[in-house]
Amino acid sequence: MEQIPLYQQIANALRTKIESGELQSGDQLPTEAEISKTYNVSRITSKRALTELENERLIYRIQGKGSFVSASPPPRQSSGGSSKDVLLILPFAHNPGLGDYEKGINEYLAATDYTLNIQSNTIVGQRKLLQSALQSSHSGLILYPVNSVSDLGILYQYHLSGYPLVTMDKCIQGIPFLSVVADNFDGGYQAARHLIDNNHTRVAFVSSQKIEDSSSLRERYFGYLKALFDAGQTDPDVHDLTELVLADGNPASKEYFIRLLETVMEHGITGIVAENDLMAIEIIQAAKEQGLSVPDHVSIVGFDDIQLAGLVEPKLSTISQDFERMGYLAAESLIGLIEQQPRFQAKENVVVPVRLVKRQTVKRL
Repeated sequence: MEQIPLYQQIANALRTKIESGELQSGDQLPTEAEISKTYNVSRITSKRALTELENERLIYRIQGKGSFVSASPPPRQSSGGSSKDVLLILPFAHNPGLGDYEKGINEYLAATDYTLNIQSNTIVGQRKLLQSALQSSHSGLILYPVNSVSDLGILYQYHLSGYPLVTMDKCIQGIPFLSVVADNFDGGYQAARHLIDNNHTRVAFVSSQKIEDSSSLRERYFGYLKALFDAGQTDPDVHDLTELVLADGNPASKEYFIRLLETVMEHGITGIVAENDLMAIEIIQAAKEQGLSVPDHVSIVGFDDIQLAGLVEPKLSTISQDFERMGYLAAESLIGLIEQQPRFQAKENVVVPVRLVKRQTVKRL
């Protein structure tokens, strides 16, 4: 049985109280802080639960005073994009460090008449959410795709119908949606260059997914290759390490990362550019279990700069993405498309700069 996200559990509990009459018109709901304490969740989770109820018109908020039960929620408008709701579809219910997307989106929307509704595809899947959203009353959609090649049929229907849609983090292969992405190419370049500048001559890019399936991952890989080319490091044995790692392995298993690390050691790799921080941290843990040291035996650079990157031991050197800025620009772009502002009609992708964060997982040879 699929687990219901915490914010939905909280929203369901409050909704039940409203529908049963326990909370009546005009009654004040618990504050975000009170909900966080009652349910032992983060403020982000409690805020998201209240946002769900607000999007359903069950409650309304007064800045500085709190949230209150609505007198009589207005009926939702029929499909056609005439409402003032925008939808955000995410591939994760909760992912530490990536919540700033929502923060940036809400920061932009605060100065508009639009409100945000958030849905996670972890339970019903991306395709079902996309099918439902296309028939809904939402004015537009911000989509964080699971990859660049899934659900192309339904996404092309969005394109044909002219539905305002902005993708975040990745581009959709073959469909000209406006996308807000990090400068993944420069990030891959900076990560590899940092290792090269510390005298690493065998630097590998490792990924648990196919590079061709994700535009962001592909750009990171190309940036890595460019850094190696500029440094005169063109050993194909190193470049193809991704293919050498067991293709039938399970990236969610501990054994996968132990075998990956064994492959790295067998090929004399001293530096790793990991597809993201979570993979880099798994490699660090696998190294500890194998009696190896990061960075003494292998140096690692991650990508994302999630909160855990600064807490793991050793602290992870990584490429930092500005998630909040990406969310802000995605919201700005979507509202620009909805309101047909001329500068957004060209649908030119928005690329947000990244920066290298030097910590403890790269050693100079």
